[in-house]
Amino acid sequence: MIVGMTAALLAAALFGAIAAIQASVIRRHGLLSKPMLGVLVAYLVGWLLHLVAIAELPLYLAQVGVGASLVVTALIASFVLGEPLRREHWVAVGAMVVGLGVLATAAGEIGTSSFTDRTTIALYTVLAVTSLLGWTAFRWTHRYSGVVIATLAGVAYGLSPIATRALVDFTYSPDTLATAISIGLFGSLGFLLYSVALNRTSVTAATSPQILLQTAIPAVVGIALFNDQVRDGWWPVAVAAFVVSVAASVVLCGAEARLDLVDGLNVEVEGELT
Repeated sequence: MIVGMTAALLAAALFGAIAAIQASVIRRHGLLSKPMLGVLVAYLVGWLLHLVAIAELPLYLAQVGVGASLVVTALIASFVLGEPLRREHWVAVGAMVVGLGVLATAAGEIGTSSFTDRTTIALYTVLAVTSLLGWTAFRWTHRYSGVVIATLAGVAYGLSPIATRALVDFTYSPDTLATAISIGLFGSLGFLLYSVALNRTSVTAATSPQILLQTAIPAVVGIALFNDQVRDGWWPVAVAAFVVSVAASVVLCGAEARLDLVDGLNVEVEGELT
């Protein structure tokens, strides 16, 4: 338990810092640049820590630990990158962290880690749909396109730890191998979508829906599909915590403060992808 929680918190600190650094890199240098290679390496290190957490902890607990990265991102975005947060945004950060923490605490013991044909097909179906919606949102020029893309990134990042659970009791069955391959596909898609989102909206507005979904989706799927348990008598608390987290995420999506750099930025990401 100690090893798993330590890994989860280290991953949270690393992911939180990367989110802010990635925003600066993507806006200054573009997606296909040498600095982005460093960001990618840092993500891989964070993923390895995340893998340790998933192996040592119930899925919901591992995710809420990693989800604490939002606090790190908000602090760096506010004090280092110059994206100021108003009082309601700070309240929302606290509410989101508390809500996600309570949601994870309300869950009970971890269930199974087995994957079937249906599970694998479902994962790849979601991967295909998310990719298609991501491309559509990328072509969309609405002011809220960044938040939409960030939400899709959250879906991709949310499915990655679900697939990672196949590695806990790894076997060389076709279902397990196919699921293991999807881990990298979901992670790559999430990384790409999140990078684009960072170029269209503020760090916090891009990160909050991603953190919410990558924490809530595995928690819900773990309960519904893997038979992870909710503690007796905690269902009302769990539902309330989820509602609070969603509301806090909506508030944070309104944090439209931008880096001064963005105003004069030549948007390299979109030029490289079109």
